[in-house]
Amino acid sequence: MFSPCNEGRHQLLMAALVLGAVLAHRVGAAAVLNVCIDQANPTAAMDLRVARAVAETQGYSVNQVSFEGYGRGGDGLPPGRFAKMAQSECQLIMGFPVDVSHPNLPPNVDATSAYASTGFVLIRRAGAAKMSLSELPSGSKVGIAQLDTYAGLLFAAHPNIVMHVYPKDSLMLAELQAKHIAAGVAWQPSIAAYENSRQASRSLNIVVLPGEHMLWNLVALYVPQSQDAAHVFDKGLYELQSKGQLERLIEPYGQAAAAGAAPISAQRPQAWSDAQSPMARLLPAVAWNANPGVLILVSDSSAKSKSKHKVPALYTEDQAAKGALAYFQNCAMCHGPLLDGQSSGYSGPALKGPEFADPSYDFHLSDIFNFVAKLMPAATPGSLTHEQDVEIMAFILKQNGYPAGSNELVYEDAEKSKVPIRYYGK
Repeated sequence: MFSPCNEGRHQLLMAALVLGAVLAHRVGAAAVLNVCIDQANPTAAMDLRVARAVAETQGYSVNQVSFEGYGRGGDGLPPGRFAKMAQSECQLIMGFPVDVSHPNLPPNVDATSAYASTGFVLIRRAGAAKMSLSELPSGSKVGIAQLDTYAGLLFAAHPNIVMHVYPKDSLMLAELQAKHIAAGVAWQPSIAAYENSRQASRSLNIVVLPGEHMLWNLVALYVPQSQDAAHVFDKGLYELQSKGQLERLIEPYGQAAAAGAAPISAQRPQAWSDAQSPMARLLPAVAWNANPGVLILVSDSSAKSKSKHKVPALYTEDQAAKGALAYFQNCAMCHGPLLDGQSSGYSGPALKGPEFADPSYDFHLSDIFNFVAKLMPAATPGSLTHEQDVEIMAFILKQNGYPAGSNELVYEDAEKSKVPIRYYGK
């Protein structure tokens, strides 16, 4: 039978149910950042530390979305994959390196402030005197992993060293420890991971290399629909940096900031509200400065020059035809018969197309030629004749849209040429 007492109990029960539903909704709607972490990246542990610390300052938690950042050829994802991942899998993709000297981002993504710095390092055995590459005695043997394209450019600029190319860093480091080479050049995170995996005390002398293409920032990538998440990240990052808490989180990836390059002037942001995102002060690329986590202004590297100019004729048709045969015999097994490299499942990078010849990379003919002639083929670097080197370069130029001319490409000229490498194909 219904009674006032039963009615009171009913009202209390309904109130409890409503309150429970509200609390459950609030718990379910707790502030969370979905963050992609590349488990194949040696900086993964540091990336996650930073993401969690940044999120905590803003009252957020982190949902880690793990992925393996290998492309079909095993050496990195195609650039277009990042935008797709940021649209469908997470709000932020941590740990993306941005070249200090020529900032460049994958298509259709933006970047947060830089939260750490890294780069290529010169490695010597513990106890060896600290020297720059130019200070090493003439004829010094220096090791390099075969796919470190940027590091490979160093050898052309330092005639005092003799390059030794290895399939991977671990083999190069073993040769260094055995005193078969005087030094090595490698990507700092790879060497830090090697050091951390060893039970013994540190046995390497590591110095970050200054100079063009050597210093890199680590940023988080995002797409426009995740700008609020990027705003949260930048606010939290600035808070950590201003309180002096960032440095311990990014160890050892703050070293590059002291590597000797002149810092770009930093502009600290004014106070902002939740309605005013600091991202308005950032452009789509980030430049190095002495304090990771400080917002800075740089030019927009995504802006491409639309001015038309005559594409130079640098080789003859006969050179390109002979180069095609030399390429298929010596290069296609790693870079693919269509020069499309990893996108078609080959181990080497692509040697043609807009991603190979992006203007922001600032590659010149001499950069690519010296790498091809002196670091390739990977198994027997520098083993081809000068004539074959020039012919292969002619074939690569043709595949990238450069026209043939009446004058042959000459080895000595190619070694020094400052003609920019661009893609002029369709």
